[in-house]
Amino acid sequence: MRTLRRLTLGTALATLLTAPAAWAARPLVSETADSLARGDCELETALASNRVRGQDNTGSLDTLVACGIGVGTQVSGAYNRSRNGGLTGQTVTLGGKTNLAEVQDGSIGWAIAYGASLDKAPGASWRHGGTRVFGVATKPLTDSLVAHFNLGWLRTESDRSNRTTWSLGVEGDGPVRWAADVFGDDRSRPWASVGLMWPLAEKLSANLEYAQQFERLRVRQWTLGLKFDF
Repeated sequence: MRTLRRLTLGTALATLLTAPAAWAARPLVSETADSLARGDCELETALASNRVRGQDNTGSLDTLVACGIGVGTQVSGAYNRSRNGGLTGQTVTLGGKTNLAEVQDGSIGWAIAYGASLDKAPGASWRHGGTRVFGVATKPLTDSLVAHFNLGWLRTESDRSNRTTWSLGVEGDGPVRWAADVFGDDRSRPWASVGLMWPLAEKLSANLEYAQQFERLRVRQWTLGLKFDF
């Protein structure tokens, strides 16, 4: 039972941390008030390691595909596989984002993002894991600096809880793009993350991110990912 509790903890931590990132372009965690153009798609994949002192490490693999379908909307599908103590948990997430107002001439852009997940615990069948809806605001601060704010609602079925989620992030443009975020919910202490993204080819880039949660038992995560536009 102790090992199973550790896996549940590791899987939950991985899900809570990577779920926001599944809506955005890594290394940014906060969602952005824009969407892919119709017919444009992107594929992201990442390996992550979650570390909590005194407990087994949790390794995870994330894969996300998102495509624009027009009318300011994009849809996405994501898969997470987390492993801890020899046991494996899986999550499939379907989501989308719709622009309400574009970012133009320094004005604030607005969007709404939404999604639902299915979870599979070790030895169990697939079941509804959670549902989320949140608003997104994006504001250019300078020609090369943009800020993002997310605020929303998350329902997790494992503990039948409702959470208010939030995120504040900034990103800087340049040959190597950088991002920094603070994010969390009303039931736990916040996370902070920093990351870099650099191009490898015309439509291929790599990213590296470090995140930490400020609970009494510090949770630390390293993520290395690739992104392909097509």
